[in-house]
Amino acid sequence: MNATMASGTAARDSVSPLLNRHELVVAQLDRIIKSPSFCNSKRYPRFLKHIVEQTLLGRTYLLKERLIGIEVFDRPSEYDPSIDPIVRVAAGELRKRLAQYYVEPGHESELRIHLAVGSYVPEFHPSGPAVLQQAAFASPVLETPQSEASRMRIRRWDHTLMPALATVVLAVILAVAYGMRSANPIREFWKPFLSASQPPLLCLGDWAYMLDDGEKANPTLRTVTASHEYLALGDVKAMNRISSALAQAGDTVLLASAHSTNFADLSRRPVILVGGGPNPWTMEEMKFLPLQLVRNFSPGVNGIVDRNNRSKLLWTVNFNQPLTAIPREYAIVARFHNPETGQLTLIAAGVGTNGEVAAGEFVSTPAYLKEFIEHAPRGWRDRNLEIVLETPMINGASGASRIISTRLW
Repeated sequence: MNATMASGTAARDSVSPLLNRHELVVAQLDRIIKSPSFCNSKRYPRFLKHIVEQTLLGRTYLLKERLIGIEVFDRPSEYDPSIDPIVRVAAGELRKRLAQYYVEPGHESELRIHLAVGSYVPEFHPSGPAVLQQAAFASPVLETPQSEASRMRIRRWDHTLMPALATVVLAVILAVAYGMRSANPIREFWKPFLSASQPPLLCLGDWAYMLDDGEKANPTLRTVTASHEYLALGDVKAMNRISSALAQAGDTVLLASAHSTNFADLSRRPVILVGGGPNPWTMEEMKFLPLQLVRNFSPGVNGIVDRNNRSKLLWTVNFNQPLTAIPREYAIVARFHNPETGQLTLIAAGVGTNGEVAAGEFVSTPAYLKEFIEHAPRGWRDRNLEIVLETPMINGASGASRIISTRLW
């Protein structure tokens, strides 16, 4: 009787790690936050611990962007996630750090804590020996006696069918992978930036005039600029859209104003230049583009010219008239390798404020990028690319943009 009880206790002990899922997750969380990928940071262990604990307590309904910003990143209760993307940016970095942890030797068999793109609710997946343990405790499969002839037939079936089956499985995997890639135009357009070893620097233009009180109170602007610098509202909108899109794709950006950026900064990592006139770095890097923005071609008139014929505006916006009377705006989106800095560079700049917004929307909106990819010139993924956008204006408000010119080189 005692032997029977002892064997029953041993059996229960062997399965208890699988039954006590909470303890497994908590132990794995502790291992992760003590690892080199996390131990030197305060932000990411706190973020990961919060979302894991809330999930284990069944409070996933509290894992919303705004609530996380307040509870984890100490944002005020009135903060606006659409203006301050701290949670999305941190989530992208958290995914990178988790991936880095699991690729390190010795972690292959550990339980996996996974944060899917677009979600703040972690998932817990067994891996390695844990999977084998689950299989061992599954319902047993009863084998029936087989004759030697039947076993030979099965072996012959395996040898003849398995290569064909493997081919079918491979084709399905490739089709699914292609479908996933095609279904994510953000990742496809931004792929060179997402695969870079360094996160990109997002550089905004700054103005020398005062913004209104509401804009000066914006906490995002205070973190980006010094006390004597002011950002254009169109640039800020474009910045928010781009940083949010990259965060959802799993990447982070470093924010800086043009005033605080130097040539060495542009040479260290990929660069995203937002804004035309108020960003001198944009205007400087325009010299590599076939089509270029021009300010004050004549007093109050801006536009776009061909680099080989700067005496004629191809597309014009006359700002001498009221904003409500301007019929259309234009913008340039360019993705190219800068021969001076040696870095990948993206420009999103408009002839005017509404053009800046249009450029930011184009590079961060799946529908726009999907349409571009479906009709793009062959080879655009591996070549320098420039796009000119036209945006209709109605009473000072911009409409849906359309591509009016594409250049590859």
